Amino acid sequence: MNPMAEQVGPDFYDERSLAEVLGSAEEPLATADVKAMREGKDVLALPTADGHWVFPTWQVADGAILPGIPDVLAAFASAPVWSVGLWLTTSDERWGGRTPVEALGAGETAAVVEEAAATAARWA
Repeated sequence: MNPMAEQVGPDFYDERSLAEVLGSAEEPLATADVKAMREGKDVLALPTADGHWVFPTWQVADGAILPGIPDVLAAFASAPVWSVGLWLTTSDERWGGRTPVEALGAGETAAVVEEAAATAARWA
């Protein structure tokens, strides 16, 4: 496996499985809804070398996209999505050695989004 994919994942949903997780057993989302989320940057979607899209599983909690993910993606609007995935999964002392994803999961949304905007500005 690609080392980048190993860090950003290592587990991924495809469009169908993400639709199932975000929907209910009785009524999963349509894959068209997942495509709209991907295109609207409401979910981190990563292109594969073979032209498919994968979605890191860590961005889903309790059947929904982790709060703050769309805002982080908006902050990094012009950055390569794999780089954003690496940023989200790299531990940092700013978060007490946790990753930005872990900080989002702990409810530190505003601080993570603010740091995402600052990082994106440095990358530009």
